[in-house]
Amino acid sequence: MIDIGRKKNAFLYLGDLFPRAATKEEVQQTHISVGQSVLVQAVKDEQSMKGAKVTANVSIAGRYAVLMPTVDYIGVSKKVRDEEERDRLRAVVASVKPEGMGMIVRTVAAGVSEAELTADLQYLLRTWESIQRRYKLAKKPKILYREADLLMRMIRDYFTDDVGAVIVDNKEAYERITGFFAGAEEAKRKVALYAGEEPLFDYYHIEDELHCLTARQISLPSGGSLIFDHTEALTVIDVNSGKYVGSSTLENTLFHVNKEAAAEIARQLRLRDIGGIVLVDFIDMNDSEKREEILRILQRETAADRARVHVFGMTALNLVEITRRKSRQGLYQAQYSPCNVCADTGTLASPESVYINIVRQLRHMTEVHHIKGDILISAHDDVLALFRDKKRKEGLERELARKLFFEKSGHANREVFSVFSHAE
Repeated sequence: MIDIGRKKNAFLYLGDLFPRAATKEEVQQTHISVGQSVLVQAVKDEQSMKGAKVTANVSIAGRYAVLMPTVDYIGVSKKVRDEEERDRLRAVVASVKPEGMGMIVRTVAAGVSEAELTADLQYLLRTWESIQRRYKLAKKPKILYREADLLMRMIRDYFTDDVGAVIVDNKEAYERITGFFAGAEEAKRKVALYAGEEPLFDYYHIEDELHCLTARQISLPSGGSLIFDHTEALTVIDVNSGKYVGSSTLENTLFHVNKEAAAEIARQLRLRDIGGIVLVDFIDMNDSEKREEILRILQRETAADRARVHVFGMTALNLVEITRRKSRQGLYQAQYSPCNVCADTGTLASPESVYINIVRQLRHMTEVHHIKGDILISAHDDVLALFRDKKRKEGLERELARKLFFEKSGHANREVFSVFSHAE
């Protein structure tokens, strides 16, 4: 465990403490002691009860490249397919890269000038030098470098040649983005400052889309639906056929809905930024070829995901396991916090269960503690409705040998109640 200056200690795997190229002998000769200072980078956010995950293998992302100070390597994104361009990019990196460090050229660097790429690489090297200086001066755990905020990360990571336009409704944000594209006039021309009277999100119906992205259930074009349930360990997606009857046979109907679901699930994983383990419950199909086709659709549609996605086979129960790299909170976790009424269980005790619980407490109070006087019960209206039943009320009053009075509780949780003796 590593103290990084937060309430929760961070977790550092032993293998992440050493450079990727470290030999077995180098690892064995390294001695780590309590209180020793270590330079680490957070690679996974805090999750509920877990602290952040960190690594000593630092990587710093720029617009066109990623710097890896602990490994000697030059790489080019696999998505840059032209061999001449790959060779050109490697040559530019080789002319700048210090010995012992690594750099990976990103997809968006394809076609950029040598000057632009060199400027980005030099910026990354200056950033690393600044981090090292701060580390040497640090007397206690502290943040040495913070990655760009959400706005600039989005521009850095998602602004590619196929983006038609970036529309911004905030002048400061507009100036930051255009400043980021200084010297890249073609990219800068794609950035526009919105001047409409209607709010930007309303004009482009973004609010509706955001609601869909956090909704538990979303509809498919055929009439089927997907239901999302999140737990601490995994996300479960249930595929329902709904009322779709468009195909000639039941098997074809189920196959059609499952095909729609497979494509939409891949899309929702990206949009909702769902990470970790995902379990998909497809509608039952007996045809092995159709089951294989569903897997092919999932694999094809997740191939474009920036996060690493692995689709496992389909079980006999039509369950498919998917893993997607998880580095930060998904959209659902970022938008919602645990329910303070149901303690995040999603359920509450039924009125009947609470009624029985109160009756047990009444008997305990009268038979064990021998309280005196009549009794006031403060509870949720759904629970009081059961007490107000004439036969129940009269029966309890005879059993307890005292009068019962009722008061509606203002608490939203029906499990919460109070019992008072009028003699108190």
